[in-house]
Amino acid sequence: MFAVDGRSRGHTVGGPRSSMLHRPSLSEDVRTASNTSAGSTANGGSTAFGAADLSDVKPLASANGVSISITLAEPILFLQGFDQSELGNRTTTMLRGSLHLKVSKSAKIKTVSLNFRGRAETEWPEGIPPKKTDFKDKESIMNHTWPFFNAQFQTAEYGTGADTVRPLKGPSTSTKELGVSTNPAVDHLRRSSGAANLSPKEAKRLSLQVTQSRSFGKGDSGTGSVAQKGYRNFTPGDYVYNFELPIDSRLPETIDVELGKVKYELEATIERAGAFRANLIGSKEVTLIRAPSEGSLEQVEPIAISRNWEDQLHYDIVISGKSFPLGAQVPIAFKLTPLAKVQCHRIKVFLTENIQYYTLNKRVHRLEPTRKIQLFEKRADAPSSSAFSGSSMRITAGGGIDYDGREAAARGDENVPRDTTNLLGNLEGGHNVGPTEMEFSVQLPSCQTMSERDKSHSVHFDTTYHNIQVNHWIKIVMRLSKPDQIDPTKRRHFEISIDSPLHILSCRATQANIALPAYTSPESVTLLTEHAECGCPGAQRRRNSPSSLLPQVQTPDESTTNFSNDEPFSAGLTRPQAAHIHDPNSGSVRPIHLLRSPSFNPPAFEDTEPPPPMMTPPPQYDSIVPGDPRGGLADYFSRLADEVGDDEVDSISRSRMEVPLTPGGRLNRSMDERRTWLPLGQR
Repeated sequence: MFAVDGRSRGHTVGGPRSSMLHRPSLSEDVRTASNTSAGSTANGGSTAFGAADLSDVKPLASANGVSISITLAEPILFLQGFDQSELGNRTTTMLRGSLHLKVSKSAKIKTVSLNFRGRAETEWPEGIPPKKTDFKDKESIMNHTWPFFNAQFQTAEYGTGADTVRPLKGPSTSTKELGVSTNPAVDHLRRSSGAANLSPKEAKRLSLQVTQSRSFGKGDSGTGSVAQKGYRNFTPGDYVYNFELPIDSRLPETIDVELGKVKYELEATIERAGAFRANLIGSKEVTLIRAPSEGSLEQVEPIAISRNWEDQLHYDIVISGKSFPLGAQVPIAFKLTPLAKVQCHRIKVFLTENIQYYTLNKRVHRLEPTRKIQLFEKRADAPSSSAFSGSSMRITAGGGIDYDGREAAARGDENVPRDTTNLLGNLEGGHNVGPTEMEFSVQLPSCQTMSERDKSHSVHFDTTYHNIQVNHWIKIVMRLSKPDQIDPTKRRHFEISIDSPLHILSCRATQANIALPAYTSPESVTLLTEHAECGCPGAQRRRNSPSSLLPQVQTPDESTTNFSNDEPFSAGLTRPQAAHIHDPNSGSVRPIHLLRSPSFNPPAFEDTEPPPPMMTPPPQYDSIVPGDPRGGLADYFSRLADEVGDDEVDSISRSRMEVPLTPGGRLNRSMDERRTWLPLGQR
């Protein structure tokens, strides 16, 4: 139900192509909204913000007693899917809201329209080959127009076309049709016209002179239709126009990089009649965010790496997820098992960003220099350091930490005594030698930190637009050393680099925004209005949605079902969230676990039946087999001969066994064929 236009090489979207169509929420019947009472809606219409307080919305444009504002039901729209297979499902998201036209004094309006358009632009400072005369490439992605009111339409004769009309209170306000006034002076003049023997034409002329200051401007006439006059008189009041439009998920998301951008906006236009009456034009940006599809496992499926390094070290690295929003923490678990006297001096975690620009159907390409940001570093001789505050690490096993300090190290305390030359501990002795397990929580940059620092520390989320492609990789670098084969007193140093693609999402693509709420107790419904604007730490709480838009959940006391006062109401247990998708503003952080399905109600240890007792140490062999333990097989063959007999053993050894050479039990009968030989010398 939307249209797409652009260049000959522009982006196209399937579906009916129409730029002028009726709103889906409006009725096809003729409207009489101009004489609708306050708070009423048109027949068949559905108001998105009919009960909302329209005075809180900031106007986009205002002049001469007329102002316009746009209110969206969802200020941010989420498009699902990254891969082409996910985009092929043709999922949509709904853009819906209301255009509010506030008239404080009577105004002559020709048209009321709203336009939604999307535009992409890339900059080429060196010029676009081959001529290099153009330095910008602009492309129209989408264009759709709602013609709410037009004086040339037939429906303009019957009303303003608004879904909701709220006349201003006061004696000068009139919501009746033209020529019908509630002024007492006009009523008295009409009643007295018969007594004065005035003709109907003279009475009408007098009534128009009385109401000229209220209904018309100087020099105007009240005769003629709205189409003939070219405008309609909007009386003081609030006019609300609802709109909605499905947005295809294949459209590119909102992008803002150094040399390119994709922007969507709603532009409201009020065209007024009169030589000195300026038209009102106001625009509001609409943000489209890319998020994983509903069936995607990117946020729960880990990245697991298990390798050996030159028979010196076996390392297991697990990153608990393939996509993370900006401002979140990336949990990384390490298990380093030394196979020789190897040393691990430091571990670094980097995030690399690649930005590519295309134009002319990808015939012209520019690759920006790779941006590399060090997120976290852990050294053996120093505490951990992070580029962004919020990172942490803990050692859960090994690391050369004594037994008394293991509990503190597992809590994240880095001041426990440890080896300052090797993260794996001292491998020279036999004490505390074994695997080392560490867990890193690496903080990604947030909105606030990127705004406070230079552009070298800014990170843009991944994109799917074919002309602006942004992708990220996570890089883990370990500095190792081993003894030199020629001179064992010296050590040779090496660096192991592990790279893996990683999807970086917008900070607004949090679980509270893209996922359904958990099926918990009805008391948790109040948390729907307590989420932050984005997933960054310290983000502001977003504005509460209107109460009419929130789901009404019936509490146990209000329901018809009788519950016992002794038994608390429970909606059942819910699956706990993974560690990397928790809300950073909630204050609760779950630990990292390689096992993502913990038990809800594990049994107590004493309830498990213990295994049967085992003798320690095990019994000796001679206590079970009497006699010489070396003579156990000495008389084996003699006892076998007594059991079977000598004749039978010989017959078995000399007999020919028929072994079938073909399946099904059949024997090879090639030797059973009768053969006749010719005498020598005869043919």
